Amino acid sequence: MPTDYHHPNLRASLLAEGRSLLISEGYAHFSLRKLAQGLGVSHNAPYRHFASREELILAIVREDQARFDAALAAGIEGVADPEERLYRLGEAYVGFFLDNPEVLLLFQILSERIGFQGEAIVSLFTGTACAEAREGGSGERDGYALLAEAARPLAPRFPGLSEGEILLGFWAKVHGLASLLVSKPEYLPAEGRRERVARLVRTAF
Repeated sequence: MPTDYHHPNLRASLLAEGRSLLISEGYAHFSLRKLAQGLGVSHNAPYRHFASREELILAIVREDQARFDAALAAGIEGVADPEERLYRLGEAYVGFFLDNPEVLLLFQILSERIGFQGEAIVSLFTGTACAEAREGGSGERDGYALLAEAARPLAPRFPGLSEGEILLGFWAKVHGLASLLVSKPEYLPAEGRRERVARLVRTAF
């Protein structure tokens, strides 16, 4: 049987295939042994990169969080108007999950298992960050922080609501829209779907 020394870029493969295995098997049945078997490497090979299955899962979540944050940041690049920034973030939020439905499925699987070994998992649902991200890291703002920052200038339009409540309402809208379209894509026709999403994000219900 080949080992990781014969497997090109085993760490990246562990992350990619680990994500797929988590979705298909669920958290309870996920194991590094099954993952190694699927990749055709020795049972010990994954442990050269990850000390435990929890460490691998955390790495998968961090990778997805970074991709999510980057997508939201790209969505507002060059946009100065506060209201338009919020709408563009909403579009980018929904668009990310339409492009990466497996990420939404993964976080649904892990939503009740936010902590491993006392360390918080990055969560697209809670906006929490890993300890090292809070203590330094790249200095880039995460997606949650970008949404909160964009919602803040709109507070005067919603008397009686706190900034947190305004954010919660908008966040619920775009996350609900993303979840519905991932599970039931037929709700919107494929042709012009992004334009329809943009109109929905901008429409008050």
